[in-house]
Amino acid sequence: MTHSLTFAIGDIHGCFEELLALLAVCDIARQGEDARFIFVGDYIDRGPDSRRVVDFLIRRQSEQGRRCICLRGNHEEMLIRAASRRRSDRDLMNWWGNGGEQTLESYGVDDPGDLPAEHLAWVQQLPLTHKDRHRLFVHAGVRPGVPLSLQSQEDLLWIREPFLSSAGDHGLFVVHGHTPVTSGRPDLRANRLNLDTGACFGGPLTAAAFSSGRRAPLMFATSVGDIVRL
Repeated sequence: MTHSLTFAIGDIHGCFEELLALLAVCDIARQGEDARFIFVGDYIDRGPDSRRVVDFLIRRQSEQGRRCICLRGNHEEMLIRAASRRRSDRDLMNWWGNGGEQTLESYGVDDPGDLPAEHLAWVQQLPLTHKDRHRLFVHAGVRPGVPLSLQSQEDLLWIREPFLSSAGDHGLFVVHGHTPVTSGRPDLRANRLNLDTGACFGGPLTAAAFSSGRRAPLMFATSVGDIVRL
């Protein structure tokens, strides 16, 4: 099934109320058109409501199927490592120190291995990328000059440079998050779009809408009610 619009949503980081507000704005912006939603990872950590975010996304995927696509972010990857029986102290402290403490508080547990089995299983099966005709959706970005089929998991989840400063064509237009934009506005370039507008740091949560006919976005929507048509 094809969808008239595709909305991509940046890093949520436990900001559940902002997520609900943004989805309401997206509903207004799409004006009744059918749409699917692609979330580019980092649903947990730092913000206050990681459990509610994960609960919501699991339920939304169950109800909407391929109309709701959730990708893995580096914070989900850190959780997977921290919750593993083979974890090291470094795995645990790395996650805990990068917002995992707030995630544990939202679940009311002291150890990531005690998170609900359904939630851990969901995080573990999250894909790294999604492609359509014009775009690659991914959490962090890609390594310039490396074919998309040969990109490493490390880069897809963690890369900043040299990706952010590259003006080269990556084969597909890259839609990503991971690196907060200090301006609070999405960073649109000729070859990529960064949707991490720092929701967990006081910025808005941002979505971009795309059509099947062009690779650049049609509009932006934010959790504070902005709809900017391009």
